[in-house]
Amino acid sequence: MVKILHLHNPEIGKHFEGIRSSLTGADQAWLGAVREEAMTRFTNTGIPGPKVEEWKYTNLGFLANENFAVGTKADQTSEIKAFYDAAYLADIAGPVVVFVNGHIYPALSSYPDEEGVEFSVFSENTSAFRDTLESSDQASSLNDLNRAMVTDGYRLDIAAGVQVRQPIQIIHIVTSATDMKLIPVRSQVTASKGAKARIIETFIGAENERYWGHMISETTLHDAADISLIQFQLQGKQAIHMTELHTTVAEKANFSHMSLQLGAEISRTELINSFTGEYAHIDLRGAYLGRVKQSHDIYTRINHDQPNCQSNQLYRGVLDEGGKSAFQGKVVVARDAQKTNADQSNKNLLLSRKAEANAKPELLIYADDVKCSHGATVGEMDANQLFYLRSRGLDEVAAKGLLVEAFVAEVFDDMDDEILRDAFKAKAAGWLSREERA
Repeated sequence: MVKILHLHNPEIGKHFEGIRSSLTGADQAWLGAVREEAMTRFTNTGIPGPKVEEWKYTNLGFLANENFAVGTKADQTSEIKAFYDAAYLADIAGPVVVFVNGHIYPALSSYPDEEGVEFSVFSENTSAFRDTLESSDQASSLNDLNRAMVTDGYRLDIAAGVQVRQPIQIIHIVTSATDMKLIPVRSQVTASKGAKARIIETFIGAENERYWGHMISETTLHDAADISLIQFQLQGKQAIHMTELHTTVAEKANFSHMSLQLGAEISRTELINSFTGEYAHIDLRGAYLGRVKQSHDIYTRINHDQPNCQSNQLYRGVLDEGGKSAFQGKVVVARDAQKTNADQSNKNLLLSRKAEANAKPELLIYADDVKCSHGATVGEMDANQLFYLRSRGLDEVAAKGLLVEAFVAEVFDDMDDEILRDAFKAKAAGWLSREERA
């Protein structure tokens, strides 16, 4: 019996043919060729099905049966401002860039303008993205779909030795009237030797619209560079949210990624990381909280191709009744990657017997002088701790909420930025008592 690994939806290709002349950069031959080649690759490969190992916990069958049209620009000023106010971290001074329905929104944007920092927007300068769009050999089929349909995005280039003083906030907003819309954006970050920056990215959108937010990112760290990426996923409760981040880390460089997944009906975060030099460090951590009809999927891969490198993964999940999650963490240590140190931890707290948490940690080790570990647990709330808090006058919801906050706090408690640490706590606080709880 032949396994059907990929699904197909011919309507996606038809939609592309109908809109290609109106897509960003339609008058540029090189971009038209990129889009055509990417759509051909996507059509030939198809949508990952449940038999594809990396996608076994996220069923994309809906993409074979539902048709999403590419999102268009919006001018709903009052609604956009409300989303902006909910996402913007006002205590952090610095530039902020806003995309609405996959398009730059200049009215609320202020680009980084420090010396040695170059910031480009796809719809304003498509040529700045040519190298990443044309490099497609390793692209997944959904990456190809994004390359074909991309509407906008940003590129950040930091010169050697430049330490960006203030965090850069990127806010992605999806408004109402976006039902069955695809929001395809891209980003590219390059940190030259010794450069340093912190990027805060927030995804937020309308509650009652079924839209598909899809972001592809490529981050390159040269020697001794330091990049921190913080992502808050606050999408609407019917949304599909997917991010795919590819990162290369050179000698003595440091990359950290921290995420909080609260929204969307279906969310998937892919983090593909590779060491290209020795004595480098990668730190991946995050928390995901889900309830009825929500599915959170975290997929990571760290390629230890160089010796003397260190990676750390720390993820915590909380699932209420009807919630589902998956953590798939893979570490591959190459034959010559001696002195590798790789740790991986995933713990899940179930608040209901009708919740589901899947954990699949993997270590593939081909070197012999390494220190590698992984651990995964799934358990229920401690009845004794709950009883103790109830005995101190807290009702059940408040007591559970306090324990949930303490459980996920391990992810961000050691952050050196107090404002960001408080932002994580504030966004996670009160999750159990929200109105949408099943």
